[in-house]
Amino acid sequence: MEGRNDMRTLLIVDDERNIRLGLKAMIDRECADRYETLTAESGREALDIIRSRKTDILITDIRMPEMDGFALIREAAEAGHRPAVIILSGYDDFAYAREAIQYGVKEYLLKPIVREELYRALDRVEEALRRAEQTEELRQQAERYRTDMAASVFAYLLVGDSADEAVVMQRAEAAGLTELLTPDYAVGVLKTAGDPLGRAKAEDWLKQRAAEGMRAIWTVDRDGLLVFASPDPGLAEMLAGELARICEPPVYVGLSEREDSAARLPERYRQAKRALKRSLVMPPVRSAVLTASPACGAFAADVPMDEVRKLANMLGTGRDQEMAALAGRLFELPESPDGGVAYIEALSRALNEQVFDQVFRTFGEESVEVLKLHRRVGSLDHYASLADYRRDVEELLLLLSDYIRSLRSAHAEHKEMRAAVAYIRENYWKDLNMAMAANHVSLNYAYFGQLFKEYTGESFVSYLRRVRIEKAKELLVHTDAKVYEIAERVGFDNVKHFNRVFKEHEGITALEYRQRHAVFAPDAAGEGSAGRM
Repeated sequence: MEGRNDMRTLLIVDDERNIRLGLKAMIDRECADRYETLTAESGREALDIIRSRKTDILITDIRMPEMDGFALIREAAEAGHRPAVIILSGYDDFAYAREAIQYGVKEYLLKPIVREELYRALDRVEEALRRAEQTEELRQQAERYRTDMAASVFAYLLVGDSADEAVVMQRAEAAGLTELLTPDYAVGVLKTAGDPLGRAKAEDWLKQRAAEGMRAIWTVDRDGLLVFASPDPGLAEMLAGELARICEPPVYVGLSEREDSAARLPERYRQAKRALKRSLVMPPVRSAVLTASPACGAFAADVPMDEVRKLANMLGTGRDQEMAALAGRLFELPESPDGGVAYIEALSRALNEQVFDQVFRTFGEESVEVLKLHRRVGSLDHYASLADYRRDVEELLLLLSDYIRSLRSAHAEHKEMRAAVAYIRENYWKDLNMAMAANHVSLNYAYFGQLFKEYTGESFVSYLRRVRIEKAKELLVHTDAKVYEIAERVGFDNVKHFNRVFKEHEGITALEYRQRHAVFAPDAAGEGSAGRM
């Protein structure tokens, strides 16, 4: 059954039953793997079939009651269906042949049908269909390339330098964008904060409308927002309305003023994005088109930078409640003609530059778990409401505060462990124990043991033994002291214990180690007697 997906549909139309069935039998006998063969006894019945399913090849008689073959071909074409046609006729009439050519008929066969002529006609039709399909595929590839190229240039022009209008216009013209961007067009920016698939749904809708003749170009900007431009009025409202029907709310579209020059595309894009930011300070709605005004972007706002710097200084101090209260005061919107959008933009820049980015510049990026939230908070375009943005800012502040505290704590602990290790290396020869080392760095005994193992990778006793054996190896190589003397000098209370520990560490006895590595010639009698103690 899987192979049937590649088969063509072939429809035979003739009011004479024997001819219909005879043709079907001949085709099924030789071409059963190529065609799904259907039959109809009238033009009207055939037209219903063609309208209900894709028909690749039509074999039809010319003379039929009610609707002849040419009427069938004409009405099918008017309905948008153009199968490859083979005409059957019992009359060798040039007028029919001429009319068949007029209707784009591929083949013209006379009755009675000769089997070999039918097969040759089908082969020629099949070859013509394959060539047409290849041509269509090439056309579609070219169209996809043209569309992708236009979208790439459109994305580039959004953030390009609009000062050189001639260069912008040249690039727009080369990409085929001038018909869209030189008439009276507007730029829209879409945000579907309630539905992560909203952008994909919007692109599908735009593709469908474009196939129906709508004029528009679209792309995705650096913030993941869908940006479109179109001279068609009402497109933004249509898009917002459709998405409000199929997406989770809210759906917002920021819409620029109308423009007649591609050179000012970046300006209109920024205007649309700024208009979209009004969604942060407006009551929640299911969908809205936020239209820019000439004054859009003309407002300025002062952010209390001393308070922002104070917030940064509180990170890692444990004053989380005080920090949250200060952040809350920063989010109190001032009275403003633009509803506080300018203030929120300025506050966002200040928080990013003076607080969040500063943490990573100072402490690095080890806190992988907060990087995703950090990137999200970095742009207001990621948010549908001020409440959502404020929530993420406060969460990020707490995470960064914990992160800084943990780094400072780890730094302090490492400092204490470095002091403990130095203490051991300076006093290894004494009757040393972990309680003495813990007291030296003023840490709880059990906590010290845990930190010491995390820092060195081994227990206190194991580390002390390794230090003592290292010192003993140096003495064995570079002095002529007796083994028992060396054991005492590195902190062992008896030579037997020393020899056992040394062999556990090195795999050989202390005497054997000296014989292999010593600078001094061994005193056989002295060393031998020492080795037997």
